[in-house]
This record gives sequence, C-alpha cells and structure tokens, in this order.
Amino acid sequence: MDRLDINSLYSTSHKFSQLGGSKSPKSHKMGKTYTPPDIDGDSATALDKFSKANRLLQKELNEVKEALRKEQQKTSTLEKQINASSFKSF
Repeated sequence: MDRLDINSLYSTSHKFSQLGGSKSPKSHKMGKTYTPPDIDGDSATALDKFSKANRLLQKELNEVKEALRKEQQKTSTLEKQINASSFKSF
C-alpha cells in the first residue's frame, strides 16, 4: 500500500473532479406542483379551483369552530356565575 502525502489529503483539487456518471447538468427543473400525466389542462385547472375552494372552506370552518369554542367558554362562565349567585341568595 502506498503512503499518500499528507498535503494531498487536504488539497481542494480533488473535490471537484468527477469520477463517473453524466457530466452534463440536468436541463429540466422540477416545478413546485405535480401534475399527473393522466390529467389534462382543463382537469388540472378544475382540480386547482376545487383545492382552493376546499382550503377556503376549511379555513372558514376552523374560524367558526374557534368562535363556537369561545362562546361555549363564555356560556360556561356565565352559568357558573348564575349558579354561584343563586346559592348565595338562599
């Protein structure tokens, strides 16, 4: 086994050499969205519209659920106050 020069271990000349594989860079870049090959342009547009409407409805549903939760907390607090005041009057 040959000994390597200690300086050759840390040189930067070998870091950028390619030993195998394709030397040409990939010419196509991946897009941000995936479109299956079996969906044409019209279907993809309709699917995008459906997805957008679904996201908006989900957001609205979450807002309504949060408002309901807050109202239930207020109702619970008021019921506790009513029950506490009714016990005091007896």
